[in-house]
Amino acid sequence: MNFNSKKISFLSAVAITILFCGALFSCTTDEDKPISETYLQKAREVLHDSIVLNARTMMGTVNKTLLDEGCPLKYYMEWRSKDTLNIQIRNFSVGKMPVTVWFSCNCKFMQLNTWEKEEYTEDGWIKFEGSGGQTYYSGNEYDTNKDYQTGTGGAGSVIGYFNASTNQIEFVTEFNVMNMTADVYRQVIDYSRMSTYNKDFTQYEDSLAEYKKEHGLD
Repeated sequence: MNFNSKKISFLSAVAITILFCGALFSCTTDEDKPISETYLQKAREVLHDSIVLNARTMMGTVNKTLLDEGCPLKYYMEWRSKDTLNIQIRNFSVGKMPVTVWFSCNCKFMQLNTWEKEEYTEDGWIKFEGSGGQTYYSGNEYDTNKDYQTGTGGAGSVIGYFNASTNQIEFVTEFNVMNMTADVYRQVIDYSRMSTYNKDFTQYEDSLAEYKKEHGLD
């Protein structure tokens, strides 16, 4: 290889490195930039008190709710500061899950990073993220082998997205217990679901029983 070829190769490598570092830096700075006050205020108006959302409870890749639409799940929300929302799940178990779970995590709101903006292209999307969440669990009546004593999991986490223009939301809660998550797929927040929660959950149980019958499951 002659000198000019070496020089071109070196300059190409430098250019690629600069582009990579620039992309990485832009993702970091995008999230660190101040979030839109309008979007944040809308989040504060919509995300509060108790909300019912459909979620799929996953253990690894297995959908323990069995149904594609998941099951109704109550989330309890309280703002701890201007841009930090506490999200809780209380006394949660579904189907024949052998444990009952309580979960709490503080989530900070931020802008989307560069890659997320390519996926969430509509106006209004902002991100919320939390780590170090507290998970408590205890074995229930389906824990016939007494495998699960009352205890705590490791640091749980939440990562999700909220659209301040459409009131759509989606997020994943990682309990750090039994490789279990609660996955809220994209849906519009509807506060009227609080008044129909018991009815909706009964409907879920009926649909679940029918699904098990059709598929020969106990």
